[in-house]
Amino acid sequence: MTALALASIVLLIGTILALALPNNSYRAAASVLSQAVATALVLAAVIPSLTNGASIRDVASWSYPIETITVHLDPLGAFFLSWSLPMTLLGTIYSIGYLRPSFATRNAGVQFALLNLTALSFVMIYTLENAVVFLLGWEIAAVAAWLLVIWEHRNQKIRFAGFNYLVSTHVGFFFLVAAFMMMHSQTGSMDFDSFATFLKAPSQLRNVTFVLLVTSFGLKSAFFPFHTWLPRAHSAAPAHVSALMSGVIHKAGLFGLLRFTLMMGEPEAWMGWYLISFSALSALMGVLYTTSQRDLKRLLGYSSTENVGIAGIGFGVGYLGLCWHQPVLVALGFTGGLLHILNHALFKCLLFYAAGAVYRATHVVDLERLGGLARSMPWTAGFFLLGGVAISALPPLNGFVSEFLIYSGLLHHAVPGGVEQGLLICAAALLAFVGGVSVLAMVRSFGLTFLGKPRDPHVHADGDAPLSMRASMWVHALGIVVFGLFPAIPLRLARMPARLFLDLQPATSVDAINDASSVLAPIFSVSWVFLAVLGGLLIVRWLLRPRVPAKRQVTWGCGYPAPNPRMQYTGTSFSSQLAGIFQSILVRLRREKLPETPFPEGDAHLNTHTVDAVERRIFEVLGEGEELVSRVILRLSEEPRLAFGLGLLILAVMVGVVVSGGGQ
Repeated sequence: MTALALASIVLLIGTILALALPNNSYRAAASVLSQAVATALVLAAVIPSLTNGASIRDVASWSYPIETITVHLDPLGAFFLSWSLPMTLLGTIYSIGYLRPSFATRNAGVQFALLNLTALSFVMIYTLENAVVFLLGWEIAAVAAWLLVIWEHRNQKIRFAGFNYLVSTHVGFFFLVAAFMMMHSQTGSMDFDSFATFLKAPSQLRNVTFVLLVTSFGLKSAFFPFHTWLPRAHSAAPAHVSALMSGVIHKAGLFGLLRFTLMMGEPEAWMGWYLISFSALSALMGVLYTTSQRDLKRLLGYSSTENVGIAGIGFGVGYLGLCWHQPVLVALGFTGGLLHILNHALFKCLLFYAAGAVYRATHVVDLERLGGLARSMPWTAGFFLLGGVAISALPPLNGFVSEFLIYSGLLHHAVPGGVEQGLLICAAALLAFVGGVSVLAMVRSFGLTFLGKPRDPHVHADGDAPLSMRASMWVHALGIVVFGLFPAIPLRLARMPARLFLDLQPATSVDAINDASSVLAPIFSVSWVFLAVLGGLLIVRWLLRPRVPAKRQVTWGCGYPAPNPRMQYTGTSFSSQLAGIFQSILVRLRREKLPETPFPEGDAHLNTHTVDAVERRIFEVLGEGEELVSRVILRLSEEPRLAFGLGLLILAVMVGVVVSGGGQ
């Protein structure tokens, strides 16, 4: 535990230096250096836990109401810490290049200090097992993320996005407090060990607590329909903040779900089906909204709802495996879900970093205005393409590894026959549909951003991202390729955390973890053959290349030999057929001024925008409530007798409450 304590102290020192030093370059250096030291210390502590399953526990006494603080580093917390702090460090390095244009006019020390506090919150959340201190770390992460989001606070839309996020995350916080208070009322303690005693015994109160916890963690991780804060916050925040929020910070919600699953032991079957249904809905709605957005960062935000849903499906399979006493399903479900969390962090951060490079170069993220950036930003285009292939779960990259394990769990022969098997087959079919639509969304976003010609003549990029931004993207790209081509590496990271869930049912007759690993072996043998053939073809093409450059000619264009930007696909037209099928879900607003004469003049235009149906309904309900309150107040001011009668009614209720309380 000494290494974790030292890491926390180093992060706090880096926070103070980032605020106190007089120059932005010094502030950035202090933040990066302190995070690098803290990351090294944390990795030194977590590697033994991930390699041999070692679990370290220490208890410290404290005053009321905390009483005792249990510091517990087990393979689950070690798994999350092993990549959360390194990725936060990479995000901080990226932020130096991203924020450098504002170094001369703004104090960036607050940004770097908040990134340090975010890293500190991970150490608290993933190792502390006291409800009060856990909530403190939870709140540090939430408030730090809010302040990071509103960096450009002079913009009213960004302030609103930050406020929306702050309200949503605290609604989730209230649900979590309610669950903790319910467990405290039954145990008289705020220690997680006492909570585990309560959760292991089936009861109605445990069922209510489970729903409260899933709701809270669903709000934190942006499951549908608790996702409405996510696209606004990701669109408003700086690119490194969007990347860390989506890839790292809000994975704490999924960690919380897994931590309390371990406390609960063997769940009930309805919990597994509830989790699969909840997650499948998130995956479906998230990917549908991804295909219809014109804001590049908002699009990537919705894909996070899709991918946490995919991970949740894996956890649901693991729940059912525990209920049915099928260790293979437990291993496939939890291993696939854990790996998808890690893989999503890798490719989602890369995609947001590439989107941030586009914004830094063009100051635009509207797909209807972008185009042709691959010529001026080849590195960024390549990184975005790699991330898009990975997030679409295509082999041989890392996204395929985790999703294939989840498919294997859904379709495994260990699943009982009958209705259960049919439902899981339907879930697998829905997951396949989500994967296909995800490919459409990534082709659309990459093609409209980097291919063709600029759709707006005023949008252009003078060059690619600076080295500090490309360095972080290179590391994520390397992780995507290595974890895809060598799946034994990420499986090794997830082996011990998955073993914790298998140990909930001891004396298993097979090594289920090895069985999960063997599922991938034939697939990746074929992938290596494919790469070898592709490499050979590229070598042959290079050897046979013409010595004299060939003349470039326009391909046959159906009578349009000189196409202009207006002849290209727009984001709306690219996905219009799919949007038409789901028009009852994908609410599209139109703003238009159509021509009225055969030879029109002026600014005729047609703009479409797909809005979030859940958010739209929330605002409608709030508007209706405000209108109702206004009518009641107006009626009360016009009718004194009605106001007097309502006052007497309220007084009578208050007297009744006091009398009933006194009687007890």
